[in-house]
Amino acid sequence: MRTVILLGLVVGGLVVAGAIHITQSGDHIEISVDKQKVEAVAGQAIREGETILRNAAAQNATQAK
Repeated sequence: MRTVILLGLVVGGLVVAGAIHITQSGDHIEISVDKQKVEAVAGQAIREGETILRNAAAQNATQAK
């Protein structure tokens, strides 16, 4: 169940970021993925995650003293 929720959040985030486009024409639905945009969004998420982890580690080290 957690996997489905996580997958939904990831896909939803990529749609909001503009990396996934969904178009409907009559009885057809087309989904296109912008590979470069996905890579850019993933890279940005990784960099932000690293920053958050570094800040948390620094706060933890400060509190331990």
